Amino acid sequence: MGWVRIHPFIPNWPGGGDPPVFEINSNENGEAVVELAWDPQALLHPAKYPDLLRYYSSADGISGTMTRDRGGSMTVNVPGERITLNANRATWVMPKALWEAYVEESLKTLNSPPTSTFSRNLYYRVSVTPPGGSKAEIWPPDHALGAQRVTLPPPDDSGVIDKASAMAAPHIGILALSASAVSRVIPDGAAVQAMGGIPGFPKLWGTILTTIWNKLPESDPSRMSLAAVFAHPEFRRFTVAERGDVLRLWLFSSKIRKDIPVLLSRQAITGSAVQTPVLKKMALKGGKTLLSLLLDLLTVHIHPDLVVMTREELVADVLHEVLDPNGRVNQGAAGTCVPTSIQTMMITVNPAEYVRLQLGWLSSEAKVELANGSIVALPRGILQIARYAQPGAPGGTGFYARNYAELAFQGAAIKFAHAGSFPADTGDETSAKAMFAYVHKNGLLPDQTKRLLEALFAVTFTGSAVAPTNSSTTASTQSTIADGLFAALPTKQQQVLVATYWGVPPWGPPPAGQSYGAHAVLALRHEGGRLFFKNPQYAGSLPAGTDGGTASNPPRRYENVASTLESITDADLRKWIFWYFTPDTAII
Repeated sequence: MGWVRIHPFIPNWPGGGDPPVFEINSNENGEAVVELAWDPQALLHPAKYPDLLRYYSSADGISGTMTRDRGGSMTVNVPGERITLNANRATWVMPKALWEAYVEESLKTLNSPPTSTFSRNLYYRVSVTPPGGSKAEIWPPDHALGAQRVTLPPPDDSGVIDKASAMAAPHIGILALSASAVSRVIPDGAAVQAMGGIPGFPKLWGTILTTIWNKLPESDPSRMSLAAVFAHPEFRRFTVAERGDVLRLWLFSSKIRKDIPVLLSRQAITGSAVQTPVLKKMALKGGKTLLSLLLDLLTVHIHPDLVVMTREELVADVLHEVLDPNGRVNQGAAGTCVPTSIQTMMITVNPAEYVRLQLGWLSSEAKVELANGSIVALPRGILQIARYAQPGAPGGTGFYARNYAELAFQGAAIKFAHAGSFPADTGDETSAKAMFAYVHKNGLLPDQTKRLLEALFAVTFTGSAVAPTNSSTTASTQSTIADGLFAALPTKQQQVLVATYWGVPPWGPPPAGQSYGAHAVLALRHEGGRLFFKNPQYAGSLPAGTDGGTASNPPRRYENVASTLESITDADLRKWIFWYFTPDTAII
């Protein structure tokens, strides 16, 4: 389930200026270690080599002396550093002293003959250890560095490596140019031409993008984001038409524009642990990719309740959920959080399908066909949150929603899962208020959860649940359910939806005015006697606690609040588990 990536903002960095900047992305937060080397061989076999700069690890740093290009010695002293991911990403700036040393070494390669074996290419690698974890995710893997052709030499040997594999391994080049000599020529003219336009102005979007590129200062966040898109390895692997689409998405993604490089770094599992860029993930119906579906938001007929939104605001609303599916706290009753966790699960497993649903619900049609063929219409008036969630209104002041996309999913999910129990729409104001209030107050029970999961993903789900009871057999039933979860989790390619009782345990009658509630989370892994899970009920920007802190009802530990990662001991889970559901076949 884990993945990590690292990429420089610019693939060929001008020497003589500021040091290179790298972006690290992962599906979990954690501690990262960056490794740099002259060649893939040194990355495969870290050691202290006679050439001081041949291998570097951010965890250990580097200290020693080297010979300058024009004679004399140069001291290189770079202490080890701690790189911590926040919101599943980190920006790493190469230490200035290290960069100056690499630039000095690169000057030796310009001599005739060269006085260094350095090729002016720096190969890089990253590993991230998640909070509470013992195993690090590493990228690129050994095979991408040419491990199949490598012989293990002593540290002072240059080694033997397949040159084709070495050239394909991720690396950053050092340009023998001053940083002030950066060209204003657009990096990918073909992709800019492929952006298209509107009738009468067939090249309009490319013209606007070129203007932004030429006029914005290089330190401007938008221009830096665009430069990162042009330089991104995944972007360069796309076809010309796809690259044009990515640039168009960047142009029309409004306040979320700066995060398009993050989207390019995201990976999705397509089956049997095979990964693909998330923008190429295919929806379960319709045969379109996430990239195509996001661009369809630019042409859809917007829902009449959203007429005040611009096209780019609509794209930003949906894209914000894709990039950060956490953050919608439940409405008071614990069960109301179940649709929120299912939304997070869907975005994690197949964000393209999520956007396909939003194209229907946020359009004037206000309905869409689910993966299993069911037609689900959005409850009338649900998007009028500003009207109904007022003091004295059905929603009161406690209705939480960050974006219209999550509000649409919540309303449609509850309407479908509750079926005949959902209030009838008689077309008047009274029924609209009743539907809004119902969505505000209700969540999903186990049978309703199963109904929704199977419709959304078009596969059958197997679940185990315990009913609230005073029976002495409840504890043994819960222990059996927990054992089933522990056995199922390692075999699943996706996160597993798990619910615990929240606030009110199952072995006694609920206090007056309270009821049993199911708090759904997404189980990631089972390790060291603890279940690690994502809790989608709050955003990393609004953490519920502090790292290492604890909470009760049920008892759990905050592993990493920035990524909403928590854990619970096996013993506690056996007392608090309510149900879990796993797909009988992998969700593609």
